[in-house]
Amino acid sequence: MERAPELEDLGRDWFAAASRGDASLIDRHVSALPDARLIGSDPTEWLAGPAIARFLRGEAEGGGGNATFTPSETEAYSEGSVGWAATRLTITLPDGGSVSPRWSAVFHREGNDVFHREGNEWRFVQTHASIPVPNEEIGWRYSD
Repeated sequence: MERAPELEDLGRDWFAAASRGDASLIDRHVSALPDARLIGSDPTEWLAGPAIARFLRGEAEGGGGNATFTPSETEAYSEGSVGWAATRLTITLPDGGSVSPRWSAVFHREGNDVFHREGNEWRFVQTHASIPVPNEEIGWRYSD
């Protein structure tokens, strides 16, 4: 595997677009394959295939521009047609509050045909966001 600056840039561009409420990257960079997955921080956010782009468009159009997404410590790697990225986010809400989820994604190079089978466009095939909760808060303890 090797460092993938183009995926690091895509991650930063993705969150800059989210901060503006700009949904233009969704169709270009979200896979519509039925086995693609989005797992969000909300328990109901477990989506597959074309439902992912619909959900993300709704998020951008419904709340876009109301929060600022600031990624940090972004890193990405690739091997052939597969890549992955991770970043720590700070989401600043309109009231000035903030939350700091972790975000990761798996990408695949896909084409522009209806099945996106092969090509040169990096598309999300799996993405996950979670809000960290200390183990002690949920009662998880490691044995010594």
